Amino acid sequence: MTQDAGRALTAADRRILRALQRDGRLSNAELAREVGLSATACWNHTRRLFETGVIRGVRALVAPEAVQRATMALVGVVLDRSTAESFAAFEQAARDIDQVLQCVLVAGDVDYFMTIRVKDLPAYNRLHGEKLIAMPGVRQVRTFFVLSEVKTDGVLPI
Repeated sequence: MTQDAGRALTAADRRILRALQRDGRLSNAELAREVGLSATACWNHTRRLFETGVIRGVRALVAPEAVQRATMALVGVVLDRSTAESFAAFEQAARDIDQVLQCVLVAGDVDYFMTIRVKDLPAYNRLHGEKLIAMPGVRQVRTFFVLSEVKTDGVLPI
């Protein structure tokens, strides 16, 4: 993100962000119509939002069942040390595991929470035994299997 990202968003920027969060597939012409700008002005705003890192990317939301990843687990990890080096090593290992969709450092009873997607319970058991407990500095892994995904497509209020 560049320095410009700290700059206040204009009303047009906010309209563009709301529209793109609802539907990232809008063409520039459709987006311009929806937010009340000319196509050129809309393109300039949108390009700047990308260039400054306000918009980090656009991607498809894939149905997990369609790609053999129907089982979701939230995994809390406690590290054996709280040092910059142990955090960095763990974080790199988390980035290298394809099944880890999200990894966040938290305050509380665990150091990290990860969102993991796998095919089924045996697949999670293999991942746990082969990769998760072997991650650098891991002292404890606490797994919570998701029974129902109540809200997974949240958008930022703008």
